[in-house]
Amino acid sequence: MINKEEKLYICKPCGYVMKESELQDICPACGLPKKVFEQYKERMSPGRRKILHLDLHPIAVHFPQTTLVFALQALLINLFFPNFYPETLLGTAKFTAVIFPFTVLGAFLSGLIDGKLRFKSLTTPILKKKIIYSTLMLIASIFTPLLAWKGIDDLETKILLLICGSIALVCGIVLGHVGKRLMNIGMGGAVKIWGRKF
Repeated sequence: MINKEEKLYICKPCGYVMKESELQDICPACGLPKKVFEQYKERMSPGRRKILHLDLHPIAVHFPQTTLVFALQALLINLFFPNFYPETLLGTAKFTAVIFPFTVLGAFLSGLIDGKLRFKSLTTPILKKKIIYSTLMLIASIFTPLLAWKGIDDLETKILLLICGSIALVCGIVLGHVGKRLMNIGMGGAVKIWGRKF
């Protein structure tokens, strides 16, 4: 956590922020000389910055991606090599298909909180785009446990699971590309969420 008493400095070319006591001859991020640093003033309220520094959303988005990749890999291996550990692969696909919507819901909710804290509104063009793709991913994820419980042994179910998973994967890729550009930006001041000021 950043100590409020200590001055902060930002590398103008790359945007890396550090405490005055951490300044060295070069920027640790981009390697440019110390002369490119200038004093930086934190614009967000301490409450907002504290929550955003937990990185809840950036961490949460990895769970659905990992779960989805396991499910798709297990299904694809089983389709191409049906006699290669079928119980293990289909069990993995079924388990990950069942927990997938819960991981997507966690990422979706943490994204709403992150967006509200970061930009004070969820109606900006980029956040609207993220909400649309997140909703599509959530809808696709809801079908995965339904299909898995139906019976993952038949070819039709495997194909439908691959289709739902592929739709969710495309949404996840779009969300990742949009989200990476928002990581280190946000509006200044405080924001009210659920009647509480941050």
